[in-house]
Amino acid sequence: MSDRYVVRNPETAWRVYDGQAVILLAGDSTLNTLNAVGTYIWREADGTTPVSAIVARVCEEFEVEPAQAERDSADFIDKLCQRGLLMVTESPQERR
Repeated sequence: MSDRYVVRNPETAWRVYDGQAVILLAGDSTLNTLNAVGTYIWREADGTTPVSAIVARVCEEFEVEPAQAERDSADFIDKLCQRGLLMVTESPQERR
């Protein structure tokens, strides 16, 4: 997954309160709350930053071993993709 890019679904509304992202998906009004690491990944999911760079930043920011960070990040991204909150692309997206 390291050569891929993650981008937030444009149909979400979100804010960060006390270090935790609160995300609302417009299609079904589902409310999601993320912990500190999840919020960090969510903020970095701009469609232009490769997953490998996000994982490296998570390691630095949260003092996590690279193998663990890669596994946990991949699982987290997969879950948010299943919920329709994130999308994974093979190439970077244009900034808007």
